[in-house]
This record gives sequence, C-alpha cells and structure tokens, in this order.
Amino acid sequence: SCVLATTDGETPHCSLMAYVPGDSGRRLFLVTSSASRKYRNILSHPRVSLLIDTRGEQEREFTQAVTVTGSGGILQDTVKISQIKADFLRLHPHLNDFIRKDDIAIMCIQVDFFLLLEGPERAHYEILDK
Repeated sequence: SCVLATTDGETPHCSLMAYVPGDSGRRLFLVTSSASRKYRNILSHPRVSLLIDTRGEQEREFTQAVTVTGSGGILQDTVKISQIKADFLRLHPHLNDFIRKDDIAIMCIQVDFFLLLEGPERAHYEILDK
C-alpha cells in the first residue's frame, strides 16, 4: 500500500491506497471512486506525491521509504483499464468488490522522480528522463 497526497489547490489531502506498478516502473496505477475527493483533486491539480514504505515489515532502523512525485490523470483506454483491473484483482484480491463497482476510475501516475530513504539518514534521489 501507499499514501497518495493530492490537493485542491489549497488543502492537501492524503489517502491510503493500493497500487500496481506499470511495466517500466515509470507509471503507477491506483483505483478510486469517481465521486472521491482525490479523483476531483487530480482532475484540477494533477501534481501528486506518494509514500511507499516498509514499516511493519522489518526492524525500525532498517525501514525504507520511497517518495514518488509525478503527475496524475484518469485512464481512458478501455483495454488498458481492463488489464489494470485484472492486475489489481491478482495483486489485491481483497479489493474485488470495490474494483467491480460502476463508478471506479483508474488513476495513472506518471513518475518524475523518486527519493529513497534508507533509515533516518541515507537518501538517494533519482530523476527519470522523459
């Protein structure tokens, strides 16, 4: 899971989300209701940030966290939407009922850069070429 940060232009909004990575690692896909605040935020302000970490998976001093920054949009390609939904069902079967709802949208995050933190002091920053 990850935490997605969006904004309406004034107020930040964070959401706990499941995601699936794209083939190249340059895109991440998330599912949401088209009635959600994050959906509306991405339509008007596409810049987003995500936090993915390993808390709870290992001892605290070995925790890793990746901050991903990029631009979000709503996927329109019906073939790709079906593929991403199938990926979600395979990786996140607990979301089966949610993903099958009529108002579900697939958000696509185009990654601009990553910041990897290993423990409290080691940081690695990577800008992706366009």
